[in-house]
Amino acid sequence: MGAIHSPAIIVGGRVVGNPADAILQYLEQHGGTVTHYDFRAATFGQINPDLIRATRSPWMGSRISAKEAAWIIDRGTSAPWAGIPLDAQLKEADPLVESGLYDRAAALWEHFWDARPANVSTAKISKVLYLMRPGLFPILDSYLTRFYRTAARAAAINAAQKRPSLARFRTLYWEAVRRDIAASEVALRALRRVLPATGAPLAEQATERLSDLRLLDMLAFAASPGQARAGGDDVPG
Repeated sequence: MGAIHSPAIIVGGRVVGNPADAILQYLEQHGGTVTHYDFRAATFGQINPDLIRATRSPWMGSRISAKEAAWIIDRGTSAPWAGIPLDAQLKEADPLVESGLYDRAAALWEHFWDARPANVSTAKISKVLYLMRPGLFPILDSYLTRFYRTAARAAAINAAQKRPSLARFRTLYWEAVRRDIAASEVALRALRRVLPATGAPLAEQATERLSDLRLLDMLAFAASPGQARAGGDDVPG
């Protein structure tokens, strides 16, 4: 297979010069995570023990205990899923649109966040919600929050100037990621055209089944090499 290339994409203020190559490397190094975690996304009608197992080691290392899992599963039975389609996309969740997708996603998040027990935090909740709505909820573990912190602070300042009710937030991670997706739509389409033609393992499936959100997440990993994240790396929740 010859060299492959797709247009550069900016993630969190950092440039990934060849996204196609970066994604292929991710698929090669973390194929188990993609197969046993990502490809399970959007296949669950509700949060259940099977979904929780997919978030644990060796795939995503969520460290969700049996007690925490029981709480998350029970909490999920009363969550406002109906307001958010299975194929909801983060790029459509503009925080400046009142009562729009962003607000409905926030209500779903807060359903878990506001009642959470000790040791259930951002990473654990996001790894679960990603599997339920994979185009909408970023996997906000400690890695991605560090990576996007500066951009999330800038997004919060900008959004608060236009919608004062958002002024209580010091960071808006969803919005920072959403802006990168919106700015990279052309490049992401090019990336999806290139990947299947490589014939690499998982490339065609990844093109068909991974959301733009998850592709960007993988590129964020590529943009900061040396920081362990997936494929068995245990990230605290």
